[in-house]
Amino acid sequence: MPTILIIEDDPVFARRLARNLGLDGFMAEVAEGSEAGLRMLTRKSYDAVLCDVKMPGMGGLDLLSHVRRGEEREVDPDLPIVMLTSVTSVETAVDAMQRGASDYLTKDAGRPEIVVRLNRALGARRMADENRRLREAVERTGEFGELVGDSVEISRIKDDIREVAPTGASVLITGETGVGKELVARAIHRESGRSGDFVDINGAMLPDDTMLQSELFGHERGAFTDAKTMRKGKLELADGGTLFIDEVGDVSRDVQAKLLRVLETMTFTRVGGGKPIEVDVRIVAATNSDLMEDVKVGGFRDDLYYRLNVFPVDIPPLRRRRADIDPLARAFLRNAAARSGRPVPEPDEGAMQLLHGYNWPGNIRELRNICERLVIRARGGSVINEEDIRNCGIGETADVERIVNFPDTGISIDDLERKLVIEALRRSNWRQTEAARLLGISTDRMNNRVKKYGITHRKWRVNK
Repeated sequence: MPTILIIEDDPVFARRLARNLGLDGFMAEVAEGSEAGLRMLTRKSYDAVLCDVKMPGMGGLDLLSHVRRGEEREVDPDLPIVMLTSVTSVETAVDAMQRGASDYLTKDAGRPEIVVRLNRALGARRMADENRRLREAVERTGEFGELVGDSVEISRIKDDIREVAPTGASVLITGETGVGKELVARAIHRESGRSGDFVDINGAMLPDDTMLQSELFGHERGAFTDAKTMRKGKLELADGGTLFIDEVGDVSRDVQAKLLRVLETMTFTRVGGGKPIEVDVRIVAATNSDLMEDVKVGGFRDDLYYRLNVFPVDIPPLRRRRADIDPLARAFLRNAAARSGRPVPEPDEGAMQLLHGYNWPGNIRELRNICERLVIRARGGSVINEEDIRNCGIGETADVERIVNFPDTGISIDDLERKLVIEALRRSNWRQTEAARLLGISTDRMNNRVKKYGITHRKWRVNK
């Protein structure tokens, strides 16, 4: 049932219009004047607006311009708005349409005409949304967009996406930084068929807990010093769609408890508010840390972990799926060349061997950056050779140089071993088992080296 907001300073006319719209399957609410209308628009989402042109204070045309310019960040600037006036005026009608009105009606229009015009405005909005989604689909390369690769591992991930996307189950995506966790989350959303938007938030990017809660749940006016207006949070904006929470392991215990409530009840309250708000949101979370280890040491709630980990998707690092390096590199080179208007350079056999032999600590993100650099430096050349790759810091000695900065006075074997152990731990996100595999030693031997050199890390508390 479409929800219509009638902004009108004549309460008798507004109530009669609302009753008539109710008879035709609309749910209509009334705001007496523009100021009240703007307040209601910032507090609730409507499918369309019927707005009087002439009202005391801010007129309807000024309200229309205010919304279209996006001056109220909580209000959709593309919201269908049909203007109402008591007199027929070509000049006023033209002005309204130039300011972005969806349509224009006189107040003496019959109920059937008003319903037809409203449905036309709603249909135009649905068509615009569908065209936008189609354009996004055309821009994606392949079924899963930028999720490029031919390896067994990437094929398994695509199968996982096909299985879980339509179900609505919570998904926990794990993997090192730069492996493409957000790409997988977006693919899950696209394949889900959910009509709402994909909205993302990074739990590690906001400086304090208050800002994170405000960004996630929204806030009421006066909730804290800078809360001068009501603001919708990411959860509310993702209603009907997918909320992607990146670095979920970095959120506080307080936020964890509130996220658990959302997953259990699909309700939340804004910061400073008391009224529960219902949402229909699919939660996809991601982390590059070992959440199970964090659960063991008390850093992450076990009940939230199991709620998020209904369907786990683990993305291996690029060094463990080297079959994807070739197609990824060629795709990144094509995209970078298209953006810069340059010819697409072709890597020769030697260049590709160097790319395949590199361990890619920054994973796909690092490969993409290297490819963009190669396109910039190509200077119109059509071939990328070994020298081009080495000039980007990749070659037989590149990994050693990343691990060890040799001083002029030399380096001891113990110092070298310590540097190698720390680098292996860093690349494996401080997981001892994975670091031991990288170095080709047993987990017990790795643990002994960690104790010997007194190595610790803030997210790895095993030896603290």
